[in-house]
Amino acid sequence: MKKSYTNSICTLLVLCTFALLVSSCSKKSEPDPLDQYVGSWTQVLPNGQLNPSNGVTVSKSGNTLLLSDFLITSIKATVSGSGFQADNKNLATGQPYQHPDNSVSELYLQNLSGSVTGDKLTLRFTAFSQSRTMTFKYDDSLVFQKQ
Repeated sequence: MKKSYTNSICTLLVLCTFALLVSSCSKKSEPDPLDQYVGSWTQVLPNGQLNPSNGVTVSKSGNTLLLSDFLITSIKATVSGSGFQADNKNLATGQPYQHPDNSVSELYLQNLSGSVTGDKLTLRFTAFSQSRTMTFKYDDSLVFQKQ
């Protein structure tokens, strides 16, 4: 009888150890930090109203974000720490910029970065354009609300 009792205890210990091992190896369901950026965003004007004609769509591909519908067809960005940075530091918009002297040159977005707080996405960048005679440079930030 003592042998049967010892075998039962050993079997129970093996099963418990196996169950603990399996549960510790299971995949944890931690949220992907990229998910907070994914979605459709509409610009919030300074007066608090939404501007439905200006927005940005953010999707993810692996460890990279893809911004679309924001002046440029698509922008790849890498997430780090509390925000993201566009992979290309000098983004051609394809938009012309007319300088005060009537010269025209292409508008670029430089150092585009962004962060999310609650349901608000803030994009920061420098608008830059340089003709043969003039240079335009303006730091800007735009706020978008998740839809």
